[in-house]
Amino acid sequence: MTISITNRPAPAWLRELAHGRDTYEELLGWPVSVQVGTRVLIVATGQVLDAVTMPAPLGAHVHAELTIAMLSGPVFADPDGRRWTFLTKPLDRIRPTIAADLSHVRVDVAPHGAHLPIPTGPDTVSGQLWRWIEPPSPARGLPPAYAVIGVTRRLTAQQHLAA
Repeated sequence: MTISITNRPAPAWLRELAHGRDTYEELLGWPVSVQVGTRVLIVATGQVLDAVTMPAPLGAHVHAELTIAMLSGPVFADPDGRRWTFLTKPLDRIRPTIAADLSHVRVDVAPHGAHLPIPTGPDTVSGQLWRWIEPPSPARGLPPAYAVIGVTRRLTAQQHLAA
């Protein structure tokens, strides 16, 4: 009895994810992994970067303000485009009162050790899955987390005052 082993190439989607992971790690130094079951890339928070997620309309205003202040960084949208995630420098800790204020306006700061899905590659700006609103660049660092949080709090406080 002869056992035959057939080597087949990896599926295209897996090769695409592996290439994306390698690109993030080589160009940006991000801790990215392939989540095969859901066919997405995930990035770990807490060591190299952190993340602040908010509703897209608020995210658009925050992004515009950060761009004016020359503090913009990578921002991506979820598959349905309803929530935007801002990637930031790692945050040591967040005061509980700030976290509570942010949660009232549906803004979440990813806890250390969380794993967030990210676009397949640093240049994925279209398509039906995770896509970049502002792609990352090796020439531009991540903004401080408190810059994103501060702009978000200022804009949401202004909305409360106007209401």
